[in-house]
Amino acid sequence: MVGCYAGAGVHRDTPLLEHVDRDTVVQGVDAAVDAGLDGLWAPDHFMLGPNHEEFEVWTLLSAIAERTHGSDIDIGPLVGSITYRNPALLAKMATTVDHLSDGRVRLGLGCGWHRAEHEAYGYDFPPVNERIDMLDEGIQVIRAMFTEAEPDFSGDHYEISDAFNEPKPIQDPHPPIVVGGAGPRMLRLAARHADEWNVEISGRARGKPIEFKARKFDEYLESEGRDPDEVERSWLAHCIVREDPDELDRLCEEIFPLPWGEEEDVDDQLSTPAEAREKGDFLIGSPAEVAEQIEPIRELGFEKLQLIFPDFPSTRGMELFGDEVAPELR
Repeated sequence: MVGCYAGAGVHRDTPLLEHVDRDTVVQGVDAAVDAGLDGLWAPDHFMLGPNHEEFEVWTLLSAIAERTHGSDIDIGPLVGSITYRNPALLAKMATTVDHLSDGRVRLGLGCGWHRAEHEAYGYDFPPVNERIDMLDEGIQVIRAMFTEAEPDFSGDHYEISDAFNEPKPIQDPHPPIVVGGAGPRMLRLAARHADEWNVEISGRARGKPIEFKARKFDEYLESEGRDPDEVERSWLAHCIVREDPDELDRLCEEIFPLPWGEEEDVDDQLSTPAEAREKGDFLIGSPAEVAEQIEPIRELGFEKLQLIFPDFPSTRGMELFGDEVAPELR
């Protein structure tokens, strides 16, 4: 996850980053590539963190596409809110970045959740079931834009007619669609539409245990006539890793406490590494310990991790992960 907003906001991602600027963000991108990580993702928000400093995701991804030209590293939003952009326009944007990146975009999509951000920017924030309906229709619009010569769609929320999207994306049949969410309706939607299912921390914390949700996802895929083995599973995680135990303790003292809660209801704290491991599924420890903590995630069928390194703007964590943790997982 690219460090593109500053401070311990609701996502808890960059508690040690005081301000967002081009050079710092690019330094993190370059370090991830040098560490051999496989993807660069960015959050789709406008004003997270205590100073409300954040870069817009698709503008940033365009720059990242050029910065990583010639590589095979994936790029995408994790995840984009369907409420923020007309889906036909979003398909055009993703297609453009697919060309700029030589076919490396993965289109992450969700139904949105940040009420305060919607209200501040003047976006409607309908009830969650309506937002899920919008996402369902929006994905249909996007897929039509990606694949049809003369895209048409008429639904309750969106309508397009001959909305040409030329040239078509490089990837065939289209950039992979990543759906983020873990509630019952979102699991069914992901089973219907997703090339990859992503589950983030608050989605794992709400409702039934993640083991139950993973089983239900397989069931929903089968009811849609899809092979569960053909849909990728990804898991968003915070990672704090150091070789020296004393250095790790000092770093954790600097990082914690962090805000904690479910999406817009953030009214608790993660006070210690132990709480962060238990409540937030944080990966914390030496490289060997972090590799061991990842194994239960893989046993649930999640073979892909999207990693947040809370020590950023230091790049030591991602370097250690690339050098010493990743080889243990292959």
